[in-house]
Amino acid sequence: MKIAIIGAGPRGIAVTDRLIAKANQENINIDITLFDPYSISGRVWDPAIKLNHSLIMNTIVDQISFFADNSIHNPGPIRQGPNFYEWIQQLAPDYLKQTEVGRRYLDKIALTKNDFAVRGLAGLYEQWFFEDVKKQVASNSSIGYLQKEIQKINQFNDQFKLDFSAGSENFDFVFMALGYSDTHLNDEERRFSDFAKRDNLIYVAPGHPSEADLSKIPAEEAVIIRGLGLSFFDYMSLLTEGRGGKFVETEKGQLIYEPSGKEPIIFAGSRRGLPLHARGINQKEANEEYKPRFFTENNLKNLKNASGKINYTDFFDLFDKEIQYKHYENLIRDPEFNNLIHKREDRFFRELRRTGAGNYAEIAKNYHIPEKQIWDWHKILHAASIPTASDNFKDWYLNYLDEDIADASKGNKKAPYAGAFDITRDVRNIIRNILEDNYFSLDDLKRFLSEFNSISTLISVGPPVIRIKQLRALIACHIVNMMGPNIHIENDPRNKSFFASSQRPETVNAKNLIEARLPSNNNDLANQALRVSLNEHNWFHKTTFSNNDQYLVINAAQINPKTYQVINRNGQIVADLYSAGIPHEDISWFTTILPRPGVNTIIYKEAAIISEQIINDIKKRQLS
Repeated sequence: MKIAIIGAGPRGIAVTDRLIAKANQENINIDITLFDPYSISGRVWDPAIKLNHSLIMNTIVDQISFFADNSIHNPGPIRQGPNFYEWIQQLAPDYLKQTEVGRRYLDKIALTKNDFAVRGLAGLYEQWFFEDVKKQVASNSSIGYLQKEIQKINQFNDQFKLDFSAGSENFDFVFMALGYSDTHLNDEERRFSDFAKRDNLIYVAPGHPSEADLSKIPAEEAVIIRGLGLSFFDYMSLLTEGRGGKFVETEKGQLIYEPSGKEPIIFAGSRRGLPLHARGINQKEANEEYKPRFFTENNLKNLKNASGKINYTDFFDLFDKEIQYKHYENLIRDPEFNNLIHKREDRFFRELRRTGAGNYAEIAKNYHIPEKQIWDWHKILHAASIPTASDNFKDWYLNYLDEDIADASKGNKKAPYAGAFDITRDVRNIIRNILEDNYFSLDDLKRFLSEFNSISTLISVGPPVIRIKQLRALIACHIVNMMGPNIHIENDPRNKSFFASSQRPETVNAKNLIEARLPSNNNDLANQALRVSLNEHNWFHKTTFSNNDQYLVINAAQINPKTYQVINRNGQIVADLYSAGIPHEDISWFTTILPRPGVNTIIYKEAAIISEQIINDIKKRQLS
């Protein structure tokens, strides 16, 4: 049986691995071909992309492994192998010397287990793993890889015909791991793009920072960057260190930036006006997860009403209690604060356990906990809105970043804030199960996707603390200027520039504008040939949830979230066509991760389910 895997990134490689393992177990012949226009490892991690030699990941090397383990339900035969850090220590030096691309990364492997590698090195680990998978293939099966982009899929009888440049091929099964694809610009982006072309300005549309051409942005000229997520930190690095500047550490551990003179002057902002919180310095083992006291699957199930649904407010209250309890637990144990309540700890925590998080602030005040250490969601989510128009915003921002750095430096288990934020990562599987089991009504699902996703991103998806230290240094020397919340950008034909404003009394004109975000996941804007083909067949389409006279439409292409089978516009499963990952974000939740050992990682959960279904279908066909 012939199986096509479209996308040779982490998901495609994981499914390949599980298919081979289960085919060997069942003594079944399969022929797998992976397709990807980029190297094995896919677009994000491709070591051949020049900038992946310098842009860093935001997951530590010790928490990445491509070897499936028994934390996955029904994974199939597993084998032992090195995680990313172990590979770097044991095998990478010799492996990298074997190719020209690999040799470029030999200066990037002096890492500890809690360090963040450059992205291309992770891609080389994926390539090594893929070669290891090929060694497991039985003599009557095969794995092939074509560095080609699939342009179209058509279905004929019981097979799929895949068209690519200079050829086509038929397959019995198809799995798609498409990632972020290029899209048409939306109306606002098109206005900016057309304006830039007309007046000889520079507009960098949403896309992968590693592929952006920033060379035409002049030194010492203003550039507006819209967005303060992970892509912002990539652009910040490319426009500073990437242009020859250097960060120097002082005796106190603070960074000072030494400009090269080639940097532009950056004006950065977003809707919230805040960068993502720094990720706490790692204190956890590779497979170590926080075990919740309150936000448990049983407690969540107990929240179900007579209709079998969970109210979003009840869901969030339980999450809120969990994260705040962890905050106060860390706070009281912090040497800086451990004398706050003296011998009344047991009484304090007993009061917290007996009530909801909405009462925690009042309890904390009663125990004389300093105001700055009392959990306040408004301050966490909207801190940049607090300074008044008369406040020195730069000084406020430097202080804000100093506090974030100091807290994150205490670690992702022990820090009062970063340690609490980090548990969001560890309960993601619980949250995924809530969505997959359809526990929310449409109104509550809408609130979850808008409110909770925003909170989760701010507190749990942040960059390494080094990036926040670098941002602080760049603000201090006026290379980066932070704008207030609710940044608004317009074309300014009179001055032939882009015009930016915020809720603070400030305006900026610049001839350069960068959208610091990845392409939209809006299926209607897809312009990649394969995505267009999937749309035409009605295999990919926006997902509509309905209940009586209520409707909720989300951008995710529809799949069955438990089997990863594609569902067409008529609500029918497309037999033998599977898809997982980013195109289905919000049906599957939080898909942008690398596989982590020992924690039932979604990457291998998907791979185990998809491979099991394909192998079982092959067995049935052989028996019929």
